[in-house]
Amino acid sequence: MLTRIIQPMQVNEISEFDLIQKFSHVIQCSQDKILGKKDKLGFKLKISIGDDAAAWEAPKGTRVLTTDTMVEKVHFELPQIGWENLGWKALAVNLSDVAAMACKPLYSVVTLGLRGNLPVDGLIEMYEGMMELCANYGGTIVGGNIVRSPVFFVSIAVVGTTSSVSHPLNRHSAKPGNKIAVTGNVGCSAGGLRITQERSRLDKETFGHLHSAHNRPIPRIIEGTILSENGATSAIDISDGLTDDLMKLCVSSGVSGNIYSNQIPVDSFLKSAFPDSWLHFALSGGEDYELLFTGPAEAIEKMKQLIDIPISVIGEIVEGIPNVTVFDSNSKSIPIDTKDGWDHFK
Repeated sequence: MLTRIIQPMQVNEISEFDLIQKFSHVIQCSQDKILGKKDKLGFKLKISIGDDAAAWEAPKGTRVLTTDTMVEKVHFELPQIGWENLGWKALAVNLSDVAAMACKPLYSVVTLGLRGNLPVDGLIEMYEGMMELCANYGGTIVGGNIVRSPVFFVSIAVVGTTSSVSHPLNRHSAKPGNKIAVTGNVGCSAGGLRITQERSRLDKETFGHLHSAHNRPIPRIIEGTILSENGATSAIDISDGLTDDLMKLCVSSGVSGNIYSNQIPVDSFLKSAFPDSWLHFALSGGEDYELLFTGPAEAIEKMKQLIDIPISVIGEIVEGIPNVTVFDSNSKSIPIDTKDGWDHFK
């Protein structure tokens, strides 16, 4: 007796509407619980997935809108990242932008460019990754669009809002005398990318830590709000590299920044895996999605008491033509290229 092998359904074997319905089912399974928490943010969703547009009652306060796109073979390789992680990361990078503005996510729309031979089950897993992120860090998916494309891409737009007492942070308000600080650790994402590309042989714990740092970044939603409420003057999330993003902040604020290599927070996993290149990863690796921010020294000390993850002061804002200088432990400047971070067109 011959056994029939059932092949996984592919995108070109299903209608767009049916595919949307499958995504909708994934979202709806989680959405009731998620939306039940959103009343605290002051919005009520009136029309969700299935119509021409999503409709909502606008909350009081300031809303922000951000968007980001991930393109296959530019931002990710499917065998390396996996479907669920792809969904998590594609949405997390947007939520990180919302966090850097000291806002909380409300709702997102997802646009997909799909090759016909992509597996439907994989795409469903991708949406499950997105909804897992929503369940943990806020917001929900209310709609989107699907197009046929020779290149697979995921493009997401997110609307966020301030809390009742916070105000949006920005890049252009850093002042001379402000300290420069960062949440968490930096460099691990770049380490995770490198070990995946090179298939490095590391112990399971180190590999898992670095791999997760690259593929499942944590948007610092709560931390961003605390920064705004307690005196931070400016902020940016670290997506393109510490020195690259600090340079962007300095240019926007018309100031210069000095940072110190021995004060940059790097964990033991990265140092053990890359004893000769961990500092380069920390300065220029990018995709850490930690918050790089400025503020008075006393305000930052207060933030350290309110935030559960480590806050490290790594330097100070000074007057001068916008520039970033890195000093070593002997106060000697380290040659760097502030454009050494991520750039789509390099």
